[in-house]
Amino acid sequence: MKKLIVLIYIAAVTILFGYAKAGTLNPVVLPSAFIINNTPAIGFPVNFEDLTVKLIENKAEINWSTASEKDNKQFEIQRSADGEDFKTIAIVFTLNDSNTIKNYRFKDDLKGVKGKSLRYRIKQVDTGNGYTFSKAVSPA
Repeated sequence: MKKLIVLIYIAAVTILFGYAKAGTLNPVVLPSAFIINNTPAIGFPVNFEDLTVKLIENKAEINWSTASEKDNKQFEIQRSADGEDFKTIAIVFTLNDSNTIKNYRFKDDLKGVKGKSLRYRIKQVDTGNGYTFSKAVSPA
């Protein structure tokens, strides 16, 4: 029921406000981490730099960065407790083109999460509703 309420809330906010701006952190240059069919995602609306996940005080901190963004609509943070079946746990709306490094951060409280193969990935959705996935990473 909570998930349904959250989804309804996200839809209402999107309809009322169009999008929510994502915050940015200090720029960092990191190696490419995003792939499509085992090929680096080059020439897509978003050029990704890195994806990391760290466990800090029983929470997962997911960090990712982009070198550039064009026609990007949103990022969906996805989690898997079994290492295979991913579910969207949060959405970060962007809609701002950029040619500079942008860093993003999300903290997952891990409430009710049980599983030995915890993994995360980012689904990038462009304004034409095309999408790409990052590689899946485990917390360090």
